Amino acid sequence: MKAASILLLFALTALLRAAPASSDPAEDRFAHALELKRQRRYQEARTALEAFVTGHPNHAAACHELGLIWRSRTDNEAFEQAVKWLGRAVELEPQNPRYLGDYGGTSLQFASRTRSLSAATRGREAMEKAVALAPDYLDARQGLFEYYRQAPWPLGSAAKANAHLEEIRKRDPDRALLLSVNAKVAARDFDGGFKICEEILAKKPDDYAALYYYGRTASLSGRNLEPGLAALKKCLTLVPPTPASPSHSNVWNRIGTVLEKLGRLDEARPAYESALKLDAGNTQSADALARLGVRKKTTN
Repeated sequence: MKAASILLLFALTALLRAAPASSDPAEDRFAHALELKRQRRYQEARTALEAFVTGHPNHAAACHELGLIWRSRTDNEAFEQAVKWLGRAVELEPQNPRYLGDYGGTSLQFASRTRSLSAATRGREAMEKAVALAPDYLDARQGLFEYYRQAPWPLGSAAKANAHLEEIRKRDPDRALLLSVNAKVAARDFDGGFKICEEILAKKPDDYAALYYYGRTASLSGRNLEPGLAALKKCLTLVPPTPASPSHSNVWNRIGTVLEKLGRLDEARPAYESALKLDAGNTQSADALARLGVRKKTTN
């Protein structure tokens, strides 16, 4: 009897060792949705995440990812949904700097499209809380720098913009230099703007912001047009790194402007149309097509 018990114990131990580790089906479904997103199959990823959060409404990471998926579509309805789901993630984890930063940045983008003062205020407050929790969160600091630099009085503040720029400079001098390009361009110091971008690209050839702002400076100045066009086209092969980064719709708009300055109007028109396909609210591209005598196409 004792021998039989020992044999039974060995048999059970062997079975347990051979059995696969238990898996959480819910987390497997969430991981599958993230893989779809990684593959840029955004419609499928959104459908999978919507089904997941229906059954798991308190899953903060899923709400956050669903908001990011919605934001990738860039129209006003999509931004409303993005703000909703990113806000839900913040409600569930109010001390998560990444959630606060993405919610804040998206709210500020939505505010710029809709002129919503409440969205701008909520976005600013969320991003300020994000940097208070995580002082090295430079994407959020950059968003705040841009907000305080561009917002009209009494929302904007040159002093607050400079304070965030100095905090960025302490941690990432290259990024701070890049943020200074806009100031150079605004002062029509185009050579200074190009120089800043070139210094960064010499060290980081795939720096999305440096590529974009080099192309933007070319489009505004009419100088270095061919290198500017190449920089903008390279942006299209990269993913915008932050919510505050210029979108691919912005990139296409700048490509259209450069091509116009090069006299290549037959190429400029499809560039503006590509910008509108990605963002029907891109008024600069719509105006450019109207100026070129092309009626804006209806987009889905």
